[in-house]
Amino acid sequence: MAELGPKILLISSEFPPNVGGIGNHAYNLAKSLSKEGYRVTVIADIIDVAETELAAFEALQSFRINWIKRKGFVLQTYLQRIFKTLQLSDKTDQIICSGKFSLWLAILIRFFHPGKDLVAVVHGSELDLKSSLPKKVTSFSLKRFNKIVSVSNYTARFLPATLSARIKRFVIHNGINCEEFEATTSVKLPGEPALITVGSVTERKGQENVINALPVLLATYPNAAYHVVGKPVIKAALEKRAKQLQVNSRVRFYGAVDRKELLEKLSGADIKMMLSNHTADGDFEGFGIAVLEANFYGVPVIGSKNSGIADAIEDNETGILVNPQNPAEILNAVNSILNNYSYFSLNAKAWAIQHDWKNIVKEYVVALKA
Repeated sequence: MAELGPKILLISSEFPPNVGGIGNHAYNLAKSLSKEGYRVTVIADIIDVAETELAAFEALQSFRINWIKRKGFVLQTYLQRIFKTLQLSDKTDQIICSGKFSLWLAILIRFFHPGKDLVAVVHGSELDLKSSLPKKVTSFSLKRFNKIVSVSNYTARFLPATLSARIKRFVIHNGINCEEFEATTSVKLPGEPALITVGSVTERKGQENVINALPVLLATYPNAAYHVVGKPVIKAALEKRAKQLQVNSRVRFYGAVDRKELLEKLSGADIKMMLSNHTADGDFEGFGIAVLEANFYGVPVIGSKNSGIADAIEDNETGILVNPQNPAEILNAVNSILNNYSYFSLNAKAWAIQHDWKNIVKEYVVALKA
């Protein structure tokens, strides 16, 4: 009889079927650790998903999920999350916390279960909080952990300086499940070149930076087109900006689309644009899973220097890092990629395969055993 592996409790602030980078990471981590023999149980927040859909989703997984449904009465959600966490913490060997609210639970876990091995996964925006109280709570929480995993070197820069040297620290990049992308039907998007950004249309994602650069890009590439895929949070403001710059005819907003359509569009682009901002309220891109998704299709990426995207791109190999607010730099990056497209494309595909979760999970196993 095979020996049962360690019990892992993974607590995440988001999880599929809801979308989001933290949820994507948590799901693949749970799935990959299960394949490595760990017995994984998940506690995850969920918003506006029917019971039947949750049951169907959970039936397909190799791990158990305890859903915390976010409700209008926020305190009820918090109490439910705390109760379930303390209930299950006593029955597990190691606890992984991912996302701001999950990190805060470490305070209670350490108090009620002082001997537990606690592992934090930090993505980015939870570290550069501008409000004093949440920042202090996060710092206090991180001191309760035995190990901290940052998803990029950029993210690791924002760990509190007051952390004990006894806390073991790791940088483990985000990964992708390469099998998911192999069956995609690719259809070339309009535009020469066809540029694309995938993600909620927000200040952080930096779609406005691309629009601001379009007049310069179109002077050299008059047939270029910019495709914007994602929840249209600030779409109206960006449409107004595009009209002011007289480039609105070269920009198309698709809104949120299903996963199949998203991947079809991504694979049909020439260059992915990730000109993300580190916003005034401390929000920033921790790594950029979408970079690797584009890379799998051989699509190079132009990304921001001032974010975790700097870890997701091998500069001048799989894409190019730029100042996201410098149109001249962006144009030079487009020129370089288009003039050496095969080189960038082949490197991008190889880079994506290196980041398959089959490889990334090995780094997590090392961290968990440390």
